[in-house]
Amino acid sequence: MTAQLRTTQISLPGLPELPELPGRENLTSTVTAVRSALPSRDQLLFYSGLTAAAALSVIEWPVAAAIGIGAAVVRRSANQDHEQA
Repeated sequence: MTAQLRTTQISLPGLPELPELPGRENLTSTVTAVRSALPSRDQLLFYSGLTAAAALSVIEWPVAAAIGIGAAVVRRSANQDHEQA
């Protein structure tokens, strides 16, 4: 004996249709893009240490911000130079 299950799709007025779920390729490219935007483990440790030093008043917040921004600018510049070469 087999059971048959029949379903119907009811569309309510005023509600948008649900989008289709992304395919594996779209999901993979999104994960790759997010991973490339995240800092590396070494960078994360550097910024965490910088934040801890500022939080413990080892260095002042403006100094920590200047060091962090300077490091980010240097890293971005080095990445752009590496991509152009």
